Amino acid sequence: MNSAERFVKRAADAKRSSKRVELKEAFNPRSSGGRLELVRDVAAMANSGGGVVVLAGSDVEEELIHEQLVHYAEPEFESFTLEEVTRGGRPATAVVVEAAVTPLVFTRQGRHRSADGAEHIAFTRGGLYFRHGAKSEPATGADVRDFIKRQLDATRSQWLANIRQVMHAPDGAEVAVIETAERDEQGRPTLIRLTTDPHAPLYGQVDPDQSHPYRQKEVIREVNARLGSHEVNAFDILSVRRVHAISEDTRPEFVHVPKFGSPQYSDAFVDWLVAEDERDPEFFARAKTKYLATRPRRRTGTTP
Repeated sequence: MNSAERFVKRAADAKRSSKRVELKEAFNPRSSGGRLELVRDVAAMANSGGGVVVLAGSDVEEELIHEQLVHYAEPEFESFTLEEVTRGGRPATAVVVEAAVTPLVFTRQGRHRSADGAEHIAFTRGGLYFRHGAKSEPATGADVRDFIKRQLDATRSQWLANIRQVMHAPDGAEVAVIETAERDEQGRPTLIRLTTDPHAPLYGQVDPDQSHPYRQKEVIREVNARLGSHEVNAFDILSVRRVHAISEDTRPEFVHVPKFGSPQYSDAFVDWLVAEDERDPEFFARAKTKYLATRPRRRTGTTP
């Protein structure tokens, strides 16, 4: 059983909220306060290493959560899924949240008014939230240390995996040492030669901030400025990327993913989106429909 399956099971069985489980028995997706608290809890779960938020009812849409995260938090975060569960004989929705690679920070204040007119602040601008027991609260020094430790552990595991690949390389394999010909002012290699032959051609480093200058919000702004007649949102872009399998591995000319940061996109990606929309006015709508069709929810039962 993987971590996502364990979280789904905990969503069905949990009796109370905890560090990894947030129970919202009276969630209303039409309430601004409910949406803001959901965003806060998802961000806190992601920053704390993952977990699940359980919402009463089954009328919660992935697009709503995605749009709220884009609006209030950075960097871009897509690592969550919605699963149907049954609690006490009633349907509920489990938002299964994976661990964030880069901490989610709120870029806007989450302010709302309750039914009695009282003002509440779900989170503050610049706020970094973590799970403290059954609550999502502002970060402490220990939270930040734990986050850094998780990233270091993940990096160490990747190093060890790479070392094992070298150790298990077939007989006759060689490890190549790359000669650095030039470095930039930060000491990073900009020109390399893959041979000791001084007459061999040099290969230059491409600065991803120049080749892929856009974050997702900027892609949306550029695309909407060129479409004119209609607009797209973050979920539209996500749907297109998923349906057309656009990633750094498949379309590096479109996407670059920094080691610690959100994806960056190129002018070529913007041009392609606009061209596809001109070719097919239903391009984005079709992509969204296909993407949602690939996200079936599985039902998990539990005893009352």
